[in-house]
Amino acid sequence: VLDVAALAASDWLPGTLRAVYGDDAPERVARAEHVAAAHQLHPSALPAALPLTRFELATTRDGDEVTVRGDARGRLDLSPLRAFWTRWFDRGPWPVEDLYYGLIERFVRRVVVVDPEAYAAIRGRGALYLANHQVAVESLLFSIIASALGELPTVTLAKIEHQRTWLGGLIEHCFAYPGVRDPGLITFFDRADKAQLPRIVGQLASEMRGGAPGRGRSVMVHVEGTRSRSCAAPVEKMSGAFIDMALHVDAPVVPVRFTGGLPQAPLGQRLEFPLGMGAQDIWIGRPLLPAQLAALPYKQRKELVIAAINGLGPSNADERPHSPDPAFAAAVEHWRSSHAGVDAEHAVLATTLAQLASPSAAVRRLLAAPSAAALRDDATPEGRWLAELGRRLLG
Repeated sequence: VLDVAALAASDWLPGTLRAVYGDDAPERVARAEHVAAAHQLHPSALPAALPLTRFELATTRDGDEVTVRGDARGRLDLSPLRAFWTRWFDRGPWPVEDLYYGLIERFVRRVVVVDPEAYAAIRGRGALYLANHQVAVESLLFSIIASALGELPTVTLAKIEHQRTWLGGLIEHCFAYPGVRDPGLITFFDRADKAQLPRIVGQLASEMRGGAPGRGRSVMVHVEGTRSRSCAAPVEKMSGAFIDMALHVDAPVVPVRFTGGLPQAPLGQRLEFPLGMGAQDIWIGRPLLPAQLAALPYKQRKELVIAAINGLGPSNADERPHSPDPAFAAAVEHWRSSHAGVDAEHAVLATTLAQLASPSAAVRRLLAAPSAAALRDDATPEGRWLAELGRRLLG
């Protein structure tokens, strides 16, 4: 409930309310405060700071009181992602959309853009995202999300070891779908080959440069190169080579932080998915422009970026894992126990598809099959592709 008289009294310097909220209408201010309290964000940036969150709020006014009702947390809305990728692929619905959007709905709680105006100013321009690293799946999901928000395909740089994991195999198979142009969302490098990384950095720099607006590419790098085992550990080191790459092509550096996927106490192993099948927040920081970074000595550039990453979201001391989803975790275990030969990661993928509200016809066919063998009767390219996915998910 907002007291209109008290609100008017707070605007003792004309324009203060408009500067803070972007509007001085009591209804607008009340909605912003309602959402800000739930998300612990400054109301001036809302709702633009939550580009993938949709709110269904009812606002009423009775005299000097404005009342807002509805869930201030909102719900995830992937329509901006669907719109971008539909344009990019220039095709109708296909089963990979079901899987990727399903994973985002499952494992991403919200995306927070700290400075929406500054981020909008670099839209369509190649950028370098530098991030911490909590769990394996976040790399792929971030590339899908950042590509749409930045209106430019975003490639993640990953260790070559991941090329042979479930995640590398998933990405390879998904973009081998008949008639689909691979957006190149991941590039692998071998840490043992000292000459390879500079070559890849040079190649990525060339792709970032692009040429005309909207024709380049953005890049995301987990700056410490490996997943953390605890959310208590801040980012402490990074290679300056990536900042040099950004400066070479006049690209902004955007700090990113993943939160909510790990516990405080260090785990014995690195995670593929957020702890307890929970969901993460993705924080996208204020872009650091090339001129700002170029003016600093080499060491201070790195220190600025590291501080910008660690400064997003809750402090490492205060961060906690988000609520687990024991029902989904149990469903994953049930799928695995009832489908011989299916590993834990592919059971997560299968359960994600099984719980979709409106799966595509191809996914419905896959889920209805008693085994992968039942999918082999379709000799079309699409049928063979689905049969291979079935082999991985059905056993």
